[in-house]
Amino acid sequence: MNWLKLFKVTPKILFRKKIPLRIAYFCTFRCNLKCEYCGLWKTKRTEMTTEQAKSMIGEFADAGTLFWMFTGGEPLLRKDIGELVTYVRNKGIVTGLVSNGVLLGDRLDELSDLNYIVISLDGPEYVNDKLRGKGSYSKALNSIKKAVDEGFDVTINSVISNESTKNDFEGLKEFISMANELGTKVNFSVLYEDFANKGVSLLSEEELVSTLKFIKSQKKKANVVMSNTCINALTKANKWKMCYAGKLFCDVTPDGLVVPCLFKPDNGVNGLEHGFVKAFQMLGPQADCFCYSTCYNELNSALHMKPKAVLENFIKYSGFLLR
Repeated sequence: MNWLKLFKVTPKILFRKKIPLRIAYFCTFRCNLKCEYCGLWKTKRTEMTTEQAKSMIGEFADAGTLFWMFTGGEPLLRKDIGELVTYVRNKGIVTGLVSNGVLLGDRLDELSDLNYIVISLDGPEYVNDKLRGKGSYSKALNSIKKAVDEGFDVTINSVISNESTKNDFEGLKEFISMANELGTKVNFSVLYEDFANKGVSLLSEEELVSTLKFIKSQKKKANVVMSNTCINALTKANKWKMCYAGKLFCDVTPDGLVVPCLFKPDNGVNGLEHGFVKAFQMLGPQADCFCYSTCYNELNSALHMKPKAVLENFIKYSGFLLR
């Protein structure tokens, strides 16, 4: 990371000036899996070209972006993903990628400029393959092992479901044990409904609270990257008086729509038409919001300057900042 850039944007962060610190680029909604709880792969969107994506990256980099996440869909379905990863990293931006892992093992050589990889795996094989499709576990596991062997910083992300929490969290316990053996970090996502995911089988409030408490209890036993502040926010389900989506972070859809978050796709502004930084500046304030996205709650926990969240996230990202 360019430390001069960090120094320049810090006053804006402290004084809550509007700045696109973190971009999540949904570079495609296409996916090679059809997970039981996800409908994003059904969403058809035109995808920006390589040059359009590079132009967007350049705009955000010049505006002070420090963190960039490639996500989807499955980002590896884009043939240019390695080129785009390198382009972002060369801008001095901490660069991550979320993948289901099926294609990852064969393309790691294109992704050497990543700071970290998040690989989705929803539990042991009997849980994961029920939710994600037969054979997906073994392919993702092989990619995880290969990525770890090649020195990538790997986090395995598990979607919390009834399948992994039943029988006294049997699936989650096996998942954590597996991650410890592999030497990876772990993260957890709560099932939620958004514009693409409808009718999913959500945990009851009581089940979710007990599961989050269980995850919190495992932090001394495993490298769980969720901050305690984020876990508490998800447990209490209180609205954020100020959500920093659209103020200090945003998402970009495959066709170049800049949105505060995926829960508010109708609040987006077309970046190809207006320019991406201008589109970001045009996003309105988000207040009295609550969602079950781990990502958004983690960001809000840190950006609200919750001391424990700031500390845990600094520890989590400090290694990347030094590279």
